[in-house]
Amino acid sequence: FNYNQKFLSEMRKISIRLRCPEVEFVGKVFIGRDCEIKVAHGATLKIDSCHVSRGSTITVGPRGRMLLNADYVGQYSTIVARESIEIGMGSKIAERVTIRDGNHDHSVSLRDMKFTSAPICIGEDVWLGAGVVVLSGRRIGNGATVGAGAVVTKNVEDSTTVAGVPAKMLKN
Repeated sequence: FNYNQKFLSEMRKISIRLRCPEVEFVGKVFIGRDCEIKVAHGATLKIDSCHVSRGSTITVGPRGRMLLNADYVGQYSTIVARESIEIGMGSKIAERVTIRDGNHDHSVSLRDMKFTSAPICIGEDVWLGAGVVVLSGRRIGNGATVGAGAVVTKNVEDSTTVAGVPAKMLKN
């Protein structure tokens, strides 16, 4: 990265901290252009040594918590924590990935819409391919690989490769 990109990232981090004092940046954090980072009052967001690429959205709702230790978040990815999302060290998230710990409560009519949430835990050294969707309440184990376009509807064991809709084990 050139000096100008690093400088602009630092300015973005200052702007984010002024709007959202609940955000903590640790280590070398790069925030790309056109990123949207929103943290509700009472929520926490810790980003540790991560490159967040342009156009990505990171949102933490009231009383939510997010720990983002991933090395890299690809362009136009979306990570939304209503309750809790943890992403481990060394993990890499490709472009246009969606990670959401919230869902709609289907036991009530759409008119009476309510939300549910369940924590997401993504281990260390995990690779999420382009366009992956991780649904609420899922755990992806250390060293796992999730193939491009997969929808993770069940837990993924350590050192396992999954792909497809819904994601199914290819090998471990």
